[in-house]
This record gives sequence, C-alpha cells and structure tokens, in this order.
Amino acid sequence: MTQLILFTEIENETCILLAQRINPNKDFYLKLNGPGGKAVHEKNENIDVCVIRECFEEAEIVLRNEKLLKIFEETCYSTKEWRAEPCLQKKAKYIVTLAIYLHPLEEPPKHIEPHTLGPWNLYKIKDLLKHRNELVPVLEENIELIDRKIKTYEQDVLELPINIQKLEEIKIKMEKQPQRTQETFNFLNDIDLEIQEKEIPEILDKQFPVLALNFGKLSSYEIQTLIKYKKKIQESIRPLRRIEHKIQTIEKSYKGFKYLSIFNKSERKIIAQKFRENPTIAELSQDNTILHKFQNSIFEFEIHKSFTNKLTYLKLCLPKDQTQINGTTNGKQTREFFHKNYSKLPLI
Repeated sequence: MTQLILFTEIENETCILLAQRINPNKDFYLKLNGPGGKAVHEKNENIDVCVIRECFEEAEIVLRNEKLLKIFEETCYSTKEWRAEPCLQKKAKYIVTLAIYLHPLEEPPKHIEPHTLGPWNLYKIKDLLKHRNELVPVLEENIELIDRKIKTYEQDVLELPINIQKLEEIKIKMEKQPQRTQETFNFLNDIDLEIQEKEIPEILDKQFPVLALNFGKLSSYEIQTLIKYKKKIQESIRPLRRIEHKIQTIEKSYKGFKYLSIFNKSERKIIAQKFRENPTIAELSQDNTILHKFQNSIFEFEIHKSFTNKLTYLKLCLPKDQTQINGTTNGKQTREFFHKNYSKLPLI
C-alpha cells in the first residue's frame, strides 16, 4: 500500500496535499490521506507504478519518475489483507508492505472520487505535527520523517551525483542483450510509416486487451490504431467530465441548502431567496417570523470540525419528538442554546 506526499511552499510555509476519507464503509473514516492505494498484486504491479497510477486516478496529476522519492518502506505480518496490523508470524494471514513517497506539487489536483474522498486541500506541515491524530496511521507515525525529508528533498533528488557504478552495470547488461530492443519493439522497423487518420480503422473495445497484451510486439500500424482509439475514448469521457462537474455543483448547492429542511415546504423558496446558502443562526434570527417560529423548538444537531479542531458547520434538523428538554441533552438543544454558543457557524 502506498501514500504520496505532494508538497509545495506557500508564504514560506511547507504545505502538503491531503483529502479526507469520507466513505464510512472503509477503514480510517474521516482521516486525512494523500493520493495512494493498493498495488494490484495479481498483475505483479510494483509499488512505484502503483503510486503513479493511484495519483492520476485520484487527482489527475501526472508524476515525473525522476522527481519521485521513496522515503519509507516497511513490511510486516498482518491479520488483514489491506491493513497493516502487526502480529506474530504464526497468527499472520498476510504480508503487508507500506511505502511513502515524496513529489513536488506542480499542477492543481482534480476532485475525481467524491464518493470516497473529500476535496483536495493544502495543509501546513507545522499544523499536522500538532494534530497528527487526524492523519491515517502510516502518515501519523511518520510525519516527522516526512517533514525532514521535504527539507532535504533538493539534496536527495535534484542534486544527487550520478552513480557511475550503477550506470556501468546497466551498460554491461544492455551489451549482453544487443538484440533485445530490436526484437521487442516491432514498430521500429516501420516507424516511418505514417498513415492518415481517416484511413486508420477503428478498433473495437474487445480488441484493446489483445493489443495491450502484445505491448512491445506491435507494428507501427497497430500503434496508430491505438492512438485513434485513445482519442475516441477521450472524446467519450469529455461529456462525462462535464456531467461530473455539473453534479458536483448541484451537490454543493444541495448541501448548502440542507438547513431548509427545518422549514415547511411552502416556506423554503422564500427563505432560500432571502438567505441563500449556509446562513448562520445569527442571520436567521434577524427575521422576526423565523425567530417566533422556532422560539420553543427542539433541534437535533451535529457540529462539524476541521482537522485543527476548528468548528466549521452546524447541522440542524427537527426531530419528531418535540418534548421540552431540561438542561443539556446529548444531540438535542433549543434555538437559544445555538444562538448563544454557535450563532456565527454556517448551517448545513
């Protein structure tokens, strides 16, 4: 399993890119993590390839191999397949490897998986050091290492001297297999064969796996058919991207107007026009009609917090049981209580 730390500097502060895990059915619910995931061991995918693939799938960021630095790797026995829970060898069912990588943040991320991850945000490393419990375990346990390695990244990656011995070993290996490139890449024989796109036939979806399995043994002509196929796929995805963006906008608006559930259906349009998205208790209380309406109401509520424990949103709903409460009741309170304690928190 891999975790990628994409880092940058803003106003002399080191920041890293993280998103919150929002799927309650998955491990580490509400914890922060970077791009990353599980290597496909059935396809013998190594962890370097895994972190590059996962980064593109989760944020549409393309990594550069020469800038990718692995700073941590640990293998342990575990009782669970995709979770490192160290145990004695005799009790183990799996062997799990964890790895952490660094790479500079060079392009803005995209919110690709809204069903499992919240939006990508930049977090100051100094704040994460104070609030490490908000991170997934592998990052929580290694946040000091991450901080140190970011500071020495230039030295570790960009200013490394060329390893002459390693280059010599590679050269010797290549000389021992002089025909390998010629035999592997058939398209080298006819790479000058350029066919007009309109004359290239379109391949079917079911043909693609066959061609992909023959990578290295494809002719120039077959590669050109794949390039045309790629363009076709891109064209089909583009409308879906627009749909996704539209739905995300609608979703944001929906969540912003969720506070309207405390009003009757006939009132909601008027309130929405007047207060828009995410008003506060203080703003709603300026309307005498609303003030009178909820004067004696009891609300169920949730307080949403950021990773630094800062209060961010107040979620209210009207329970069917409006029995008057005495003192503090867990999960239920009056309007006066919210006006006194949370009057400036946006409502959802």
